[in-house]
Amino acid sequence: MHKLLAMPGSDLVPPFCPRQGCVHHGVPERTDWFESDGHHETAAFGSVPRFRCKACGRSFSTQTFSVDYYAKKVVDYRELELLLSSSMSGRSLGRHFLLSPNSVQNRVDRLSRQALAVHSALRGFANPAEPVVVDGFQSLDRSQYFPNNITLSVSSGSLFLLEATHATLRRSGAMTEVQKRRREAMESKINYEPHALARSFTEILDQLAKERPPGPTRPLVLVTDLKKEYTHAFDRHAFGSLAKDQVKRVLVSSRSARTRSNPLFPVNYWDRELRKDQAAHRRETACHCRSAANGMARFWCYARYHNYRKRYPIRAHRVDQRTHADVAGIRKELRLALDGLYYRARAFLSRSELSVAGLKAWLKLFPTPGVDGIGRIPAFALD
Repeated sequence: MHKLLAMPGSDLVPPFCPRQGCVHHGVPERTDWFESDGHHETAAFGSVPRFRCKACGRSFSTQTFSVDYYAKKVVDYRELELLLSSSMSGRSLGRHFLLSPNSVQNRVDRLSRQALAVHSALRGFANPAEPVVVDGFQSLDRSQYFPNNITLSVSSGSLFLLEATHATLRRSGAMTEVQKRRREAMESKINYEPHALARSFTEILDQLAKERPPGPTRPLVLVTDLKKEYTHAFDRHAFGSLAKDQVKRVLVSSRSARTRSNPLFPVNYWDRELRKDQAAHRRETACHCRSAANGMARFWCYARYHNYRKRYPIRAHRVDQRTHADVAGIRKELRLALDGLYYRARAFLSRSELSVAGLKAWLKLFPTPGVDGIGRIPAFALD
């Protein structure tokens, strides 16, 4: 696992060849697989040593393995993560770090890819016996005319977020005649994804089936609300054909009081946390997401912070420093193997085992309604 975020040491030995398909892209079996290739000067990092792979001929530098690869200004990612998770908007972050909004989003994108890689590696070590609660968190993309649904799966007792995916919805509810006409004008140029909510729920089920396969001795308890889209997707999924002693689905009305005794409390808790800690999700705010892909990048930065850095019992005694990951059963030594490298060693897509939803977030494939194309990512993010 420590090879997920490998960095060259002080002896300037690169950990692997960054080119996909190279025989040395995994863990090199030889120590002489590379040769020195000089150095180049940079304003941000000084003199940077370069290397060349003897097998494929790819040249690279020590910066190739850094989270700041191709960056022109160094940012404290630990501070960025904390401020981003403290309800600070993108423009406020730009004023704080003296960066343009695009540069802020660039750093957020880098941090989100780190979060996706690390969470995907550690998530499978969470306690599989905990019930899983699945429900949607609703916010906005672009404007109130384009609501979204971020489907969340959360471990019941530890409140540990397992997975999240995005779906764009059509605005419903009470509207004035002016609002209805404006919605029709805006929707005339938009093609909504059919069955988006069912698709997002299916992605959650697929991740659970892969990492928490149920069995007679360890059944999966799945708590959801009464959405018909969930029921249709569940019946069509492989889970729907399993016996009830293997997959037990608990149905709870979303209108029930949002108390701790409510089985949907874990997702309701995340709903509250996202509302207060993420500027884009506050009610009646001008900070809503302008891009669905960028919004999910910020979401995963926050999710990593909440799962692995934020204390679980926030009102507990100060000596109780457990995080949600600790309560979920993820061993501390596993996290410590990655924590030291998280803010400086670049995660590679080819070395990360992402779920379908995680891959969409990494590649910024969640489309923004009314905007041509999808999110853009640099070429090195595909390595």
